[in-house]
Amino acid sequence: MKLLILMYSKFKLIDSCRENLIKYTIKAFSIIPKMDYPYILDIGCGTGVPTLALMDICDGYFTALDSDKSSLLWLQEKANRMKYNERIEIINASVYDEIKLKNKFDVILAEGLLNVIGFESGLNILLNKIKKGGYIIIHDELKDDAKKRKIFENNKLLLLDSFVLNNDVWWNEYFYPLEKKIEESKEQEIFKKEIKEIDEYRNNPELFQSIYYVLKFNR
Repeated sequence: MKLLILMYSKFKLIDSCRENLIKYTIKAFSIIPKMDYPYILDIGCGTGVPTLALMDICDGYFTALDSDKSSLLWLQEKANRMKYNERIEIINASVYDEIKLKNKFDVILAEGLLNVIGFESGLNILLNKIKKGGYIIIHDELKDDAKKRKIFENNKLLLLDSFVLNNDVWWNEYFYPLEKKIEESKEQEIFKKEIKEIDEYRNNPELFQSIYYVLKFNR
């Protein structure tokens, strides 16, 4: 029980910083034409900060999938508190688990996932789950941008728009607030991963640039 309380405390602190970047998810989503009651998949959702933000601004039905059970427990806790239970399905599974995702979706959100599992292989997973004429929002590292755009063309994906979050955005709106909150925390030992990431930023800030792609599936 104590471990769960510590984990929730950690998630709450990180979420409060991650929420500073939500305006960019909303900006990307606003590029998509308005749909009534779309079915939206947040794949690799983590604690679901983007999921819950989009639930606030649209009438869609959401599926949130992640392999980390503790993150999903926290997401469920938040969804319960916000009374979103009837509009969200939370699935604890690997992104490779085809059985868990039987339906196809109007919109798929992949924030940071393709950077973890590989861009082309990850994109193939998304393509298998998107409806014809559906939309995909990808948030990924800026590296290999030209190559990624060519991959979109080869897969009949129309790039509606894209925009970059530079390293200053990541520092001012995420890493700096996160560092300050960790410093104030009485449980700093549970933030080893985040402290390491902040150190990596300081050593190579130019590597911390990301890009949103907003795509339409035309196949």
